[in-house]
Amino acid sequence: MHGSRRLASVLAAAAVLIALVPAPSGAAEPPKTRAAGAGSGRSLIPEDRYAMAGGCYALRSTEHGFVVRSETGFAATGKLEDAEPFHFQATDLGRYLLFGSIEDFLAANDDLLAGPTSGPSVVAADAPSELADWQVKGTKKKGFSFVLPSSDQSLATDDGGALTLAGADDGTRFALRRVDGCATYPEIEINIDGPVTGGDNPFQEVRGFFDAHLHMMAFEFLGGRVRCGRPWHPYGVAYALVDCPDHEPGGHGAVLEAVLSGGDPVTGHNTDGWPTFEGWPRHDSLTHEQVYYKWMERAWRGGLRMFTNLLVDNNQLCKIYPLKKNSCNEMDGVRLQAKRIRELERYIDAQSGGPGEGWFRIVTDPFEARRVINEGKLAVVLGIEVSVPLDCGITLDMPRCDPDQIEAGLDEVYDLGVRQMELTNKFDNAFSGVTGDNGTTGIIVNQGNFLETGRFWRMDTCTEEDGHAHDHTQMNLTDDGGVPAEITGRDSLAGGILSVAGASGIAPLYPTGPHCNVLGLSDLGEQMIRGMVERGMIFDPDHMSARARTAALDLIEDLGHSGIVSSHGWADETIYPRVYENGGVVTPYAGGSEGFVEMWREHKAWADDRYYFGFGYGADTNGFGAQGGPRGADVPNPVTYPFTGFGGTTIDQQHSGTRLYDINTDGVAHYGLYPDWIEDLRRQAGDEIIEDLARGPEAYLQMWERSIGVPPDACRDDIADLTPARIRSLNRGMTPDAVLWTLGQPKSRTGAKFQYCVTKDRTANVRFTPEGRLKSFEIRS
Repeated sequence: MHGSRRLASVLAAAAVLIALVPAPSGAAEPPKTRAAGAGSGRSLIPEDRYAMAGGCYALRSTEHGFVVRSETGFAATGKLEDAEPFHFQATDLGRYLLFGSIEDFLAANDDLLAGPTSGPSVVAADAPSELADWQVKGTKKKGFSFVLPSSDQSLATDDGGALTLAGADDGTRFALRRVDGCATYPEIEINIDGPVTGGDNPFQEVRGFFDAHLHMMAFEFLGGRVRCGRPWHPYGVAYALVDCPDHEPGGHGAVLEAVLSGGDPVTGHNTDGWPTFEGWPRHDSLTHEQVYYKWMERAWRGGLRMFTNLLVDNNQLCKIYPLKKNSCNEMDGVRLQAKRIRELERYIDAQSGGPGEGWFRIVTDPFEARRVINEGKLAVVLGIEVSVPLDCGITLDMPRCDPDQIEAGLDEVYDLGVRQMELTNKFDNAFSGVTGDNGTTGIIVNQGNFLETGRFWRMDTCTEEDGHAHDHTQMNLTDDGGVPAEITGRDSLAGGILSVAGASGIAPLYPTGPHCNVLGLSDLGEQMIRGMVERGMIFDPDHMSARARTAALDLIEDLGHSGIVSSHGWADETIYPRVYENGGVVTPYAGGSEGFVEMWREHKAWADDRYYFGFGYGADTNGFGAQGGPRGADVPNPVTYPFTGFGGTTIDQQHSGTRLYDINTDGVAHYGLYPDWIEDLRRQAGDEIIEDLARGPEAYLQMWERSIGVPPDACRDDIADLTPARIRSLNRGMTPDAVLWTLGQPKSRTGAKFQYCVTKDRTANVRFTPEGRLKSFEIRS
């Protein structure tokens, strides 16, 4: 059905790319600075309905005067020096809250909802609402109108100039004028000074940091009521970072949080989020939001240039947890979270001045990702991590899907923009056995496997044929048949939910370890991997059973597919060297900085010098596991603030509301502290680890290029050198992407030049214009 998909896509892409002229981005190798920050150089009058985001403006009626405060509300009867300054707080593209100088909102009178009123139609409201959320229409030349989509009314003036409401198409046109004096809208601080770095052109080698495993949309997973807070809200941080309703009052209803953190739901916990954050986020709290978009912005300004957002869910945990608002079907969760992350991209665009202007860009191929990173922006790859992908579960070893469903499901997720996938997460499924959880988490999550599949994990003692590969060794129950009181194991959120819900079932007694799940890679699992390879997708073996991931690597190697990443340390030392040998990428679980340094040293020894080496991490933030804890302020080499970060930025302690964070004592309490965590790595391992981390995005992009069919670097000893005739087949005006399809990956991509190896120990230099068109090529001895 899809046998010629890759060839057709390659030919089509090459034909299109030759005709494309990538827009120059203004970035460099080595990175150069570029201006950053919305609002710099803001014009006196906004150019369009998007450009007013974050600005301070006065409104002037074309028929009357400037809008000023009146005894009953607002009137367009004043002069410029008396005009009310409104901060334009974007809620969506072209939609704004008009935040007044005394921290109120220009809004329709909510009494109008109950019927006619003798009071003013437009008032100063204490809080934002749909009656204060104005959609702006119009142009700089003709003026702007303000419409309330919720009531199909628009802002107008009466004969005396007082602000009132009219039909959606009958409102007054207002001119905007930049002024001073606006109130500051509440928001998280970044506390990083200095310009963002990118490349000199869109096609050169990239630099930055890379996270291959993050769950930014997990506020919607497990039914949407497990996690408290969300990564953004149209009305801002005061509405995004609040605790769950069921945690109030005083955390007494937060049973799951108490189980996970070792607390007492009777005693409760501090529920304060914004503005004090006395209760959360914490590095070890698994039920509170840790990736608010401003924290992500801080990570980006601190050097993060690429991450994979894993769309995540678990149907059994969702069904068991008593509170929910979303479907428990995992693929429904994938679809919802894919929708939500594009809404976040749109929201960030709205804060940044218009469509495509934001720093947060979802990408679907390595060429687009490279252009985004070289623009100094953040490239976001979509991935999937669920236990029943494509609804392919099993019941008593019988699959609940067929080959046609797999092909249709892969087409669907590919169309959603997904490019990276795991085959399982917590439970056995029709594709693969699972490696299982360890500790007491394993005992409890095993019960979830029983609910999902009709069987507990079938862990047996590994045999000589398994070599050193094994799954997580399972604990047996306590002597009285119960589960130990303390939940131990890395992904304790999963075990906590089952523990709180009191899921039935008694896990079996297992033989002596090391343990190997008897379920390996199934025929359907092999078809799944082949389907991913055919579509140029990136395969992640994490969470698969030892026998399944070994068979999967055998298959990947037979297929010659370089698109493989172990994203967060759920494989083992029998797999990681094979990933490197296949041209893949490994990004260990971030966790504590000391442990990560040791993993970096180990992985660097496994690296294959035929491929570009770069390192990344898998934070797993907002997932099932905790973040790295603090090393302590009394260590010999603590992080000291401020420090110099990526690209020469100055990084100071992060302020969230009235809370001041310190990586030495707080650990990675939220995602915005990853620049501090990276500095903590440097304090322990020096500049070498930072250089390897800064090469992480390039390593992933080169792997991704090979995954979709770009030929590998001909300078390798196991790849034939290019011939002069091949070089001379190039045509002036070709784009860098088209050259890649024609010649393969170059040995280097410095500045505006690609360098290739040619027969008889010669070198070819392929040069491009700054705009990204082939200018010349030469072959040198």
